[in-house]
Amino acid sequence: MGHFSLGQAGCVIEGFAVAFFGIASLCTVAVISVERFVVVCYPMGSVLFQTRHAVAGVVLSWVWSFIWNTPPLFGWGSYELEGIRTSCAPNWNGRDGGNMSYIILYFLLCFALPFSIIMLSYTRLLWTLHQVNLSVLGRQSRVSKLQVSAGGSTQRVQMQVARMVVVMVLSFLVTWLPYASMALAVILVPSLYIDPVIATIPVFLAKSSTVYNPIIYIFMNRQASTICQHCKL
Repeated sequence: MGHFSLGQAGCVIEGFAVAFFGIASLCTVAVISVERFVVVCYPMGSVLFQTRHAVAGVVLSWVWSFIWNTPPLFGWGSYELEGIRTSCAPNWNGRDGGNMSYIILYFLLCFALPFSIIMLSYTRLLWTLHQVNLSVLGRQSRVSKLQVSAGGSTQRVQMQVARMVVVMVLSFLVTWLPYASMALAVILVPSLYIDPVIATIPVFLAKSSTVYNPIIYIFMNRQASTICQHCKL
């Protein structure tokens, strides 16, 4: 058609929807990382994750996304066409002070913060399982066959968690890091030119996370259950 068929109003609605659902998904991944950190590192702690905690985490993700995606609707930042101009997103190219301040805060609070939570949670989770493994191996000198088996079981659990963490973190980075990096580069280097076709690739990667994130987390759910049961034992 040679132009965006939904018009300016449609662009704003579509840009808000994509950003709102995308950031809510990203924040949900961060909440899941905290839940797994608590369950694995403090399996017998005073706080046990229940349905109300899961609901609170989901609500927090959606409210956080709503708070930081509504300002462009009221003049702080804006939604504009991006890439090959077939979809809309927060205006990464705007050079006025209000738009740049919004985009910088948006980057820090809607990407850098969830990413930091994910990395810290999974790093601590791996470290805790590593310490458990060392503790079991340290007892194997006085050992029965049962203790040797427990040591092998701990090592297998640690490897399962390591694979789970690698898949989750890599999927997060592959989907979101190119998009966030491109947006930040455009903000920090105003003279930077990125070909529209190339700029569309990170956009598609970010949007694709809503497709395979559920597959990854459902597939990993069985491993997570096994890990939690093992830690409680």
